[in-house]
Amino acid sequence: MITTTEAMNTTEAANTTMATTSAAMNTTETVHTTMPTTSAAMTSTSPSAANTTRTPSPTAAVSVNVTWTYNNMTHTTDVLMTIHNLKAQQWTAVGLGSQQAMGEAHVFMCKRLADDTIVINRYINPDGHHHPEHAGSEQGGTFTPIQQEFHNGVVLCQFSLSNFTDGWIEDIKTIDPLSPSKKYYPLFAIGLLNTTTNEPRKHGDDSHTALSDRVQLDQDVSLFYKMGTPDSGSSLRFLRAHGIIMIFTWILIASTGVLISRYFKVSWANSFICGKAAWFASHRFIMSVAAILTILGFFFVLAFLKGAWVAKGSTRQYAHSVTGAIVISLAFFQPFIALFRCEPDSRFRFIFNLVHAFVGFSSFILATTTLFLATYFEIFKDHKGRTMMIIWSIWVALIFISFEIIQSYYRKKAGESNYTNINTSTASLGENAEGPKSSTTSSSTFANTEENSSQTKVKNILLAVHVLVAAIISIVMATDLQS
Repeated sequence: MITTTEAMNTTEAANTTMATTSAAMNTTETVHTTMPTTSAAMTSTSPSAANTTRTPSPTAAVSVNVTWTYNNMTHTTDVLMTIHNLKAQQWTAVGLGSQQAMGEAHVFMCKRLADDTIVINRYINPDGHHHPEHAGSEQGGTFTPIQQEFHNGVVLCQFSLSNFTDGWIEDIKTIDPLSPSKKYYPLFAIGLLNTTTNEPRKHGDDSHTALSDRVQLDQDVSLFYKMGTPDSGSSLRFLRAHGIIMIFTWILIASTGVLISRYFKVSWANSFICGKAAWFASHRFIMSVAAILTILGFFFVLAFLKGAWVAKGSTRQYAHSVTGAIVISLAFFQPFIALFRCEPDSRFRFIFNLVHAFVGFSSFILATTTLFLATYFEIFKDHKGRTMMIIWSIWVALIFISFEIIQSYYRKKAGESNYTNINTSTASLGENAEGPKSSTTSSSTFANTEENSSQTKVKNILLAVHVLVAAIISIVMATDLQS
């Protein structure tokens, strides 16, 4: 692949990792298995006396999505390359190398000829930056072209790899045969074709990249790479904004709103904000902010991907897009569900309570899952984000258990006769405190049934500790995102 490099998304992405490489003067972004971002320069400069003029690369704006699936029954890997904006007499290649750099690699190249004929070839880079050489089954696995098509401006190159056998490359001793179980660094490169031979010319310094996360042919994988454009830096900021918003929304804001609703209905029953019980007013405001920020975060990633959807496949990136879409949908509809709630003393109120709680907790759990999947993307500088999500998962479980233990302890201590458990059928007591006029229950009743001061203090302290921990985790994760 002529010094083939594999990258994972350049200006937008949502596929399997998120590596960031910079070369030359511009940035491209990459997404691997979820959402990676790779940087690679995309401009060439021509100096003139005192100034330098930037000109776009001839391969600018070319994007390639590579997905493959492995069939355990037939031991066959099916690969599909979907390429946008590939011009006539240009090529795009994906390589599998043992090192995260240009050099020895197994290369699969898709070419668009002058007459729009599409050709898929297999090569190897035998040594360093030497010109690629055509490869065969002796290089590991049988290469079988399946689809070579140019349709509606999109180039499709599909092929399969099968019959992998152990062996050694004849005459070329510097590269091991392709193996489905070996880990490789993905490499991407884009370049021009020789007008007479249709053989690849060497790619430019701004037209390649190598990803940091390794992949295997016996696993389902999805990769995305796009050449940078002058606005690629701002595009990457869209992805970073998406990540920061979602991190703070679902780790700090939403979790706090859930805790207040579940454990402070009785604790704050006698406190009011704008005529509404403090717990209700706080919960409504916090969760409304969470819903708005979630939708905003969605628009940021939509701008980053320019409306494109992640390629289907059994990958973390695709899973992230699916769970994320569900979370966004639930967050959007939850406030509207709340508009149709019955009066607190209505006999149908339990229906709203069940639906509201189910949607809320489902979105919270799915959001945590979605964030965890995102930590595998190259947008994160290292594994710190994943570590923080593990800590967060443990903490959020502990905080809920702690509140349950506190309520159980004080309920037993006070006795069921004079203590109201918000998780039993008498939970309507706290709900009646949505507003002083929303129920016939008097404020004196709330005063008599309000939790004793020691329990309220313990809960308030625990809530404050949770906010502090959630804020620290959110800040650490946000600062770990690529800038």
